Amino acid sequence: MKPTAAKPPHSSSATSAQSGEGWEADSLPEGLAPEIDPARFARAGERLAGSTSVARMPRLLASGLLDEGTLVHWQVQGESARDELDRVRQFLVLSLQFAPVVACGRCLGPLPLDELSITRRFRLAASERQAGLEDPEAGVDVDVIAVEPRLALAGLIEDEAMLALPMAVFHEVCPSPATLN
Repeated sequence: MKPTAAKPPHSSSATSAQSGEGWEADSLPEGLAPEIDPARFARAGERLAGSTSVARMPRLLASGLLDEGTLVHWQVQGESARDELDRVRQFLVLSLQFAPVVACGRCLGPLPLDELSITRRFRLAASERQAGLEDPEAGVDVDVIAVEPRLALAGLIEDEAMLALPMAVFHEVCPSPATLN
């Protein structure tokens, strides 16, 4: 599951394999993952992959990232599969990889983290009410989300990247103040 080749910081690229909607990197708004029809995307088994700079993710940047040039590599795959009750359902599988630079909780100096790699599976429900009813039965490996006509992948990617960040991190030994300047 390799991300597509990254463009320079402050940009985004996305490629589509098996996409009936015909997304191309050149047709996407600068720095944004596309919006999709999640039910159709999942039923068709479509896949999108791309890279987006955290400079295009203001909430993620405000959560403590220190390097605007950090790229978040992402991939989303739609699929139809059986759920825990053996019903055929639609799912989105989102994978993210990025190596953030955050502030040390002690000295506030930059602290590069090892690459974070996460995969989240989302089951699509017909409504918010249905999602609330299904969530407890879905288990810990699946989040249930309501299907909307258009899903902004950029927001979902940013949300999951923020959730992947550790609450507090510290240098083993903080650099001297002279080194931080």
